[in-house]
Amino acid sequence: MIKFFRKIRQNLLLENKTGKYLKYAIGEILLVVIGILLALQINNWNERRKLKINDLQLCKELLNDAIADSIFYESRHVGLNELKATVNYILEKPELRKPDSTITELVNEGDQFMTIIGFRYLSNVVSNRKNSIQELQSKSVINALRRYFLRYDYVAAAFQRLNTLNETELNPLKKKHMNHFINLKETHDLNILNTIYDDEMVQKSMFIIDGYIDDVISHLLVFQEDNRELIIVLKKRIDNSK
Repeated sequence: MIKFFRKIRQNLLLENKTGKYLKYAIGEILLVVIGILLALQINNWNERRKLKINDLQLCKELLNDAIADSIFYESRHVGLNELKATVNYILEKPELRKPDSTITELVNEGDQFMTIIGFRYLSNVVSNRKNSIQELQSKSVINALRRYFLRYDYVAAAFQRLNTLNETELNPLKKKHMNHFINLKETHDLNILNTIYDDEMVQKSMFIIDGYIDDVISHLLVFQEDNRELIIVLKKRIDNSK
């Protein structure tokens, strides 16, 4: 093809057709420019297509993680409410305490009643998609995800504070009431449990724990609202991409 165009130019020069040669040369340049522009346009189209496909796939993965978070943090909410109910039972006046199935179970388990098993709180979205923002194309998704990450920091900090109470508040009390725990395991006597609960240090610790639980729940409620908003935005983005 190059030899063909070169031969035409040479023939025009040999025949002293300078005007036609210049027109031909300009036309050839325009043809090359048009070819380059078409190639760039096709390349840009391919890049946009790849970004759109990647964005859609990422939104689908984010949606799966957000739904998993929704289920997971609802279970955290249930667990916190159960813990709060137990703490409120301890803080209640002895004559007003009415043991339910949870308290009966605590009596049967002995010293387990004064052990807060640390709440797991890691988010699937945060753990798996922390660096995904720069790959997303939708501003609404980006903004929702940024709010989600920010709110998660508050929730995680609140859970961490609550989880440290087992060591700072409860372990010393377990050592103090070790003999009571031994008797409780042997007799399953609710009166022994009440004796422990009525201890001034136990009451003080439970009061502190109750405040920490409220703090976690308040942050968690807002975070769950952000979770629902993120799910809505992601579903809308996915539907609009079809």
